[in-house]
Amino acid sequence: MKRTKKTGAGFVPRFLRGMFLILPQLLVLALMLSLMALRASAVDKKVGRYIACPGCFDSTVFYNDMILLSLVYGILLLAGFLQPAFIARCVQLFAGFVILIYLVDLILFHLFFARLFMSDAALYIGEREAVWDQFYSGMGGPLAAPLLLLGVVLLFLLMFLMKPARQRAPRLLLAIVLGLSVTITVLVRQQPYVNSWAVDNVFAANLSTTTRNPYSDSYSDRISRSDFPNRVYDSGLLLAPANGRNLIVVLLESWSPWHSLLFGGFENWTPNLDAAANRGLRFSNFHAIGFSTAEGLMGILAGEPLWAPFIHWRESTPFHSMWAVERTLPKAFLCAGYHTAFLTTGPLDIYRKGEWLEQLGFQYVEGRENSFYRGWPEFSFKSASDRALYQRANQWLHSAEKPYLLVLETLTTHQPFKDPDSGQRSLELAMKYADREFGVYLDSLDQSGFFDDGLLVVLSDHRSMTPISSGEFALFGNDAYSRVPMFVIGREFGRNQVDHSAYSQSDLVPTFE
Repeated sequence: MKRTKKTGAGFVPRFLRGMFLILPQLLVLALMLSLMALRASAVDKKVGRYIACPGCFDSTVFYNDMILLSLVYGILLLAGFLQPAFIARCVQLFAGFVILIYLVDLILFHLFFARLFMSDAALYIGEREAVWDQFYSGMGGPLAAPLLLLGVVLLFLLMFLMKPARQRAPRLLLAIVLGLSVTITVLVRQQPYVNSWAVDNVFAANLSTTTRNPYSDSYSDRISRSDFPNRVYDSGLLLAPANGRNLIVVLLESWSPWHSLLFGGFENWTPNLDAAANRGLRFSNFHAIGFSTAEGLMGILAGEPLWAPFIHWRESTPFHSMWAVERTLPKAFLCAGYHTAFLTTGPLDIYRKGEWLEQLGFQYVEGRENSFYRGWPEFSFKSASDRALYQRANQWLHSAEKPYLLVLETLTTHQPFKDPDSGQRSLELAMKYADREFGVYLDSLDQSGFFDDGLLVVLSDHRSMTPISSGEFALFGNDAYSRVPMFVIGREFGRNQVDHSAYSQSDLVPTFE
């Protein structure tokens, strides 16, 4: 039989059929490259520009994330050799999970300047309402969150409905991309860098975290002993016996030195707080023990230095190692005959927070569920504004048993930094709002005569969850990671007193004891 040459007309349909066969794999490639570009842009925006090196991390992020592209394409290539087709499609879903993890990590970095760590995920997975609130409010606009969820559903539909790569064209494409990405991963070596936690891919970031390096048994035993040495410091904070004096502690969400001119910063966002600090004793070298509110509460209220015992991510618990603590701030005041209370506009069910606070020794614990907040606009964690909190605090004081310890926890300056007055998303506007409302509250304390027989302590729970800028690092050096403002106002303090000694949040309990 005589063989004839293929015409151009016959070649075109064959070429189109080949393109149709590899279209799903090309869509996956385009999706991965787009996500990698978004992460490179996010790292550049939050790290590169802040250290005055824009564009320095673009290629590094791509190199580090190539291994994930290899993983996705390797899974798809493997699925093409599996029988039956249903098993192959189920295996392809694993590639969808890899992409989903990448997407969640990208969103967390965008919202909180943090990575997706499995130990954190083990805690957050049980706090669906809080997670959804932060996701919904932080992504900007009511349609963003539903569209992202729709995109995730479409991603998994694509992975399951995609025909396994059994033909030559899709297998060749998968093999070429897999080979190139693996080659780049093996050949390109990146130098170690202080910001590697942000640059590394999400799996490498989890593997390199220091919490996977356990302390020695002797060190763990010494840290966890109940007779850990009491730390009392020779400071202006040391007072005479309480003698029934009332104490209010205000925990300001994310207040940082760079927001304040008085505390050495370059922004003038907190003039009312600065003026208040000038009325008494301020601490110029005071440090948070962690980077989140939960860690701040552990230090301030539980009075113990934060330590990180090695635990499996499946065993992660809220306020780990800080349950059944004997020496706490509220217990110290309870022993002196005080009534103790904790007020916040946030949720008490998240991380079993309300239960934990009661175990610490607070006789009264109140959150956003209180009827006082009905009708108030809701912001982060569906909480009312600082204005509402301070008004509720004044209401509580009218009927409070004396003497009392009252702890107030603000939330307005939490992500997504929404200014209650203007409705705009802006850290600057949110901080200025918090500053104004504190000024109003301080005026109310003055008018009520609180300082005739009371003491006010104001401090931050942790540094703001924003990148450390080159200017901030130039001012504070390594202290920029943990330094936070703190001051005390009382009748025994003259104006503009400063303590330059180094302290941390965990020093408050032994000092008041």
